[in-house]
Formats: sequence, structure tokens, C-alpha cells
Amino acid sequence: MNRRDRIKLVFTRNWKLPGKERLSSYLLKGYKKNASAKSNIAWLTNEDIAIFADPNSFIEWQVASMGAYEDEINKLIRISLKHGDIAVDVGGNIGLQSIRMSQAVGDNGRVYSFEPLNYLQEKFKKNISLNRVANVTLLPLALSDTESTAEFTIDPGGDNQGTFSLADTGPGAEKQRVDVKIADLLPELSTLQALHLIKIDVEGFELQVLRGMKGLLQKHKPRLIFEYDTPLWARTGQDIKNCYEFLADMGYSFYQVTEAGCGKIESWQEIESGNLFCM
Repeated sequence: MNRRDRIKLVFTRNWKLPGKERLSSYLLKGYKKNASAKSNIAWLTNEDIAIFADPNSFIEWQVASMGAYEDEINKLIRISLKHGDIAVDVGGNIGLQSIRMSQAVGDNGRVYSFEPLNYLQEKFKKNISLNRVANVTLLPLALSDTESTAEFTIDPGGDNQGTFSLADTGPGAEKQRVDVKIADLLPELSTLQALHLIKIDVEGFELQVLRGMKGLLQKHKPRLIFEYDTPLWARTGQDIKNCYEFLADMGYSFYQVTEAGCGKIESWQEIESGNLFCM
């Protein structure tokens, strides 16, 4: 890393004002392109967490360059879980949110993480081992409201390594067959005596996942954190109005997650792209 990139790295890691992620992304555009492809260990500035950081991965690059990633999600995890609780992470990716959940629930709690993509499972396992996490169970499955076997088109070398598609993007695309299950029917989840928090980030398939765990939601009423991305939901044929009504009928209230906190949502028309918190 050259001297200019080191200065930018120090600046973005110590920037304390709102908008840190947006500003650092702008300042560090050149850093990623010039970075070595080696996977180094990076730590989150205000958390006792370290990850293996590949500069070719967006999430890992953000942790390395800023010392932070989705601080607002971390705060929601911390206020929603206490020692001994049970949490579910759907779309475990490299394991960061699962590690945060693990720390929040403590040795007597449990985290069940679902990550179907092989190359992300390997990163997940490395980060779990690096942080000596012993209370996370990784399940190599996708979740939906119907059981099937799906063929995902994936890009392990892309910027956003959690991205996948059900479409054939060309002869050079990598494929992986994935088992798709219904959460309500899985013994690991259906036998739980309690469930306190579920986080879902699955590239526009969030509503199908929620429908497949309706029984769990009705039984335990866990808090929910999930992503609503307008283009992704449109691509997968999902409707935020249907999602709002589905959860509201079970007594859930919606909040829009921001850097400053969570704004109460009174109708589905108010929902914007971003992370949502329901309780």
C-alpha cells in the first residue's frame, strides 16, 4: 500500500461523524484497485471482532478500510439479544453478523446461520474459527416458502460476493446446486423453545423466507432485521406491500433503519430501500 492510501486509510478509520461509510467509499475508490489480492486480518474499530479481509470483496474491504460495517445492524443486534437468547442469521455471508449475534447471546445462547454458497461457507468457517466462536451452527441451506433444489449462478470474484442469480448469465458463469428448505419444517428450528431475533439478507428473496417461517414468527414473535432493496425485490417479483401486510397481520410494527436510529413506519408506502427492523 502506498503512502497516499495509508493516509486515506487512517483518515477513514478515524472518521467519527455520520456519513462515514459514504465518505470513505468515495475516498478509497483507488485503494481497492491498487490493493494486493492477499487476504489479511482486519479488525472492527469499536468491536472485539476480526475477519480475514480480501480487498476484492466489498464487505471485507469496508471492514479493512473503515474498521466498521453496518454499525446500525450491530446496534440492533445488541439491543435485541441478551445472554442465553437464540438468534437466526439467514444469508450468513462471511459470518460477521453471526459473530455479533454470538457475542450478544453468550456461551449459553445459540445462533443458527444459513449460508448456501460454498465459497462463502469457507470464509464463514475461517472467521468463526479466527474469533473462537463456539455457539454458532452453520447450515449449508437456502430458505424459502417451498422446498426444492435450485441452481444458483454465482460470481466468487465479484465485488459483492453474496450476490447470486437464478438466471443463466452466460457460458462462463459459475453454477452451484443448492438445497432450498422451509424454515418451519427444519428440526433445528421447529424444536426451539424460544427464538428472539432473525436477520435476513438474501438478495430479494426475503419475503419467501419470511413466508416459510410463518409458524416460527407466530409462535415466538422474534424481532426481525431484513433488507428491502427495490430493484432486487422487483427482479424476484416481490411486493413490499404484501410483506408489510403479511407481518402487520401478525402484530409486527415496521421501522426504517438509519445511521441515527429507527423511524416508525405507519404504512407500506413510506418504506424506502434499506434495512428494516420489525418488532
